[in-house]
Amino acid sequence: MSMPAPQTTTAVIDVRDLRKWYPLRQGFLASLLNLNRRYLKAVDGVSFALREGEVLGLAGESGCGKSTTGMTVLQLHPASGGVVSFDGRDLVSVSGGAEMRTFRRKAQIVFQNPYESLNPRFTIEQSVAEPIVIHFPSNAVERRRRVVRALEMAGLVPAENFLQRYPHQLSGGQLQRVAIARAISVEPKFLVADEPVSMLDVSIRAGILNLLRHFATELRMAILYISHDLSTMRHICSDVAIMYLGRIVEKGPAADVLDNPQHPYAQALMAAAPVMGARKRDRVELKGALPNAMNVPQGCRFHPRCPQRMAVCETDDPALRPTTAGRIVACHLYQ
Repeated sequence: MSMPAPQTTTAVIDVRDLRKWYPLRQGFLASLLNLNRRYLKAVDGVSFALREGEVLGLAGESGCGKSTTGMTVLQLHPASGGVVSFDGRDLVSVSGGAEMRTFRRKAQIVFQNPYESLNPRFTIEQSVAEPIVIHFPSNAVERRRRVVRALEMAGLVPAENFLQRYPHQLSGGQLQRVAIARAISVEPKFLVADEPVSMLDVSIRAGILNLLRHFATELRMAILYISHDLSTMRHICSDVAIMYLGRIVEKGPAADVLDNPQHPYAQALMAAAPVMGARKRDRVELKGALPNAMNVPQGCRFHPRCPQRMAVCETDDPALRPTTAGRIVACHLYQ
């Protein structure tokens, strides 16, 4: 069951036409002749807004730009263009200083692989305390109190049993909870969860998802939940956005998008998702592989693989347009 949309109207994070293009290395002759520079367009015009307590699921196949979007929104990768506003202030034009330091405290990320995101030489207490030392300079007693509180909020109880352990002494699920504790230890307003359960056993995933849902409903965090697993999105997301080759092609309430996808690519994703019991979905076969982001197809970027393509799809790039209440789709079938 999807989460209800929050009642507040002010966006915590507002992203407009975000772009992240990576310049490709040119050969000597191309540089000498001053030929046009080529780019890998990892994120190419993404827009969304998140309010307090809202969870937006960002889905799509590997290589579509999901993780790059999250990293660029957090300014871990500098944006090539567009606007990222946090609490009404543009971040793209901010290069550092006190304003960026404030944003770093209020916006955190949980990475996919806790085995790589946690320092194996640090104890659990040292790992969770690191951002606290940076953003909340205090004495050792207060720092320990914040660490214990964060670990308990992440479900590691009693926290004292984990403080002096090292990452190799914990299970994968416990390590991901430590990574979550580190992220929430500085009391953020915005959290990017980048494939937070993809490396965990199925039996452990529900606990992590319930934890994220608790942060949204009780702590009013705005969460960007990035995953290729659509079944987990139904559990925690208020809205879902489907991404293809650097762009969002469909976005709307989670139940609407997951139960009745409108864009042909979204339909193919849902058809490939496993279902429980006797329910069946019509199979949607896509031919070919995801195009190279260095050579984006002309017109609709999905048309080379689309089973419903028309002549106009090969020449005109469809814009995101509303189709039903709260739903926007970029497809000529609905233009």
